[in-house]
Amino acid sequence: MGTNNISLKFGEPDINQVLDAMPDAVAVIDLDFNVHRVNSAFETLSGVSKAAAIGKKCYDVFPGDVCRTPNCPMNRIANGEDQIRYEGDKHYSKRRSSPGIITASAYRNEDGTLGGIIEVVCDIGPLYESRERFRKAMGGVIQAMSLTIEKRDSYTACHQRRVTKLCRAIAHEFGFSWERTQGLRMAAAIHDLGKILVPAAILNKSGNLSEHEMAIIRSHPQTAFDILKDIDFPWPIAETIHQHHERMNGTGYPQGLKGEEILLEARIIAVADVFDAITRFRSYRPAVGFELAISELKTNRGILYDPDVVDACERVIASGKVDLGINETAIIN
Repeated sequence: MGTNNISLKFGEPDINQVLDAMPDAVAVIDLDFNVHRVNSAFETLSGVSKAAAIGKKCYDVFPGDVCRTPNCPMNRIANGEDQIRYEGDKHYSKRRSSPGIITASAYRNEDGTLGGIIEVVCDIGPLYESRERFRKAMGGVIQAMSLTIEKRDSYTACHQRRVTKLCRAIAHEFGFSWERTQGLRMAAAIHDLGKILVPAAILNKSGNLSEHEMAIIRSHPQTAFDILKDIDFPWPIAETIHQHHERMNGTGYPQGLKGEEILLEARIIAVADVFDAITRFRSYRPAVGFELAISELKTNRGILYDPDVVDACERVIASGKVDLGINETAIIN
């Protein structure tokens, strides 16, 4: 029984039909940054007509922060990358933008040479709105927990706010995504949640703590983990808080973890926590200045604290751009 070999040959009108059938926005851009082709979904998402886009420079049709920089997808692909995929706001002319998952792929001529890129934008606006509502709900839960602590111990609540600010700035130094930064901030905002079960007399005691009292204090990361472990956060909040008193050389608590065994988020909170604790007055010791706090961190850099986190913290403090006051009413916003 014979078979029929059917060959489809696409011409210009046929390719346009294929592109227009796609639900995602598509733009084909040549090496000179000229928009060669867009589809109907692009028109809908961007608000820019095909006639207004084709033949124009891509950085005029959909301008962005990476345009004309080494991070531009065209430049990255020209330098050897074959495909780039990322999530972010896609900006268009007429001051319109839309959150999307952007995929930029190389397209090649018949002889194999690079001809430009094909950029596909999957609109995640509805998903983003749903995720934003969820994030705000999670932020509300975290805020309620923090306020519960504040009702019992105002120092701990204010301390957590300052640590949250410093963690956010350190996350920026590390180039954390917005999403990862949110998880870190939420963990930092309630990193001392476990102290809710520590008697106030121990928390505010002047003078040295007994061995028994110290054991109660050191139970707070485990207590917080036990409270949070069954909550389905989209970030490792329970684990981060559980580990924020672990130390690089394994001398921390409660698990005695070492180095890379400790989540980076927990290592960041550890440094921010120590910095703020040293610079604030407590009933059992006076406060010291920022310089002495940084000196303490640098002395134990790579021993107790992650060296990269210590360096990032030092840069943040030296910049003077972080207000470590407590004038913000909302921890997560």
